[in-house]
Amino acid sequence: MNVRLSAVLSIAATVVVATTACGTDSSTSAGSATSAGSTTTASSAGPAATRTTAIGEQPGAPPQPGGAPQPATAQQPAPGATAVPEPSVAATSSPATQSAPEGSGHGLCFDVNSALAASSVATLAAPPGGGSWTIQGASEDPIAAGCSGVLSWMTVEWPGIHPGTHVLFFTGGKYLGTASARPYGYTTVLGKTRDTVSVQYRWPLKDDALCCPQGGPSVVTFTLNGTTVQANGQFPPEN
Repeated sequence: MNVRLSAVLSIAATVVVATTACGTDSSTSAGSATSAGSTTTASSAGPAATRTTAIGEQPGAPPQPGGAPQPATAQQPAPGATAVPEPSVAATSSPATQSAPEGSGHGLCFDVNSALAASSVATLAAPPGGGSWTIQGASEDPIAAGCSGVLSWMTVEWPGIHPGTHVLFFTGGKYLGTASARPYGYTTVLGKTRDTVSVQYRWPLKDDALCCPQGGPSVVTFTLNGTTVQANGQFPPEN
């Protein structure tokens, strides 16, 4: 009887010990599994991705849903501060600066007192009766109206009772030449436009007194074409 009771107690103790041991192993195993699972999860996530700021998105702004870039928001003034509007730049046009060519002066595209006027007269042959050429007049084209494409004129005469006249032409600060190969008497500049000059010629006929020429009048129109001058009309006949 005592022998059987001792055996039963011995078996019961063995079961309790075994049960306790199993519970301890199970808890330890569960904790190890959880730890391993956590390690696996962290490893699979990989390094954090670097985010690039999109165009139109303010630096440091949180990501927008869907990753679509959002326009930058204008900075609002602080409470109590008065927003100062930015000055508007009005489109202004300054008057076109008129270029003054060589030989200009006194507000004119061509000035009779200029070095260009003097140098052009110096190219002329001496008057037939001797002496020197004298400047008599010139056009008055204002620089303010622009000098580009303007045909300017100047007249010179030799001294005497019945002087001969040369008409000289200029444009853009350049001397273009004379209206005719030789000077004529009884020559008058009637008028001009921007690119034309009208010159009237008269000439004495046979037996005419020098005071009262009967030939003509004939008007020749000189037109500027680039840097050349074209004549249209009748010049006095060669004697």
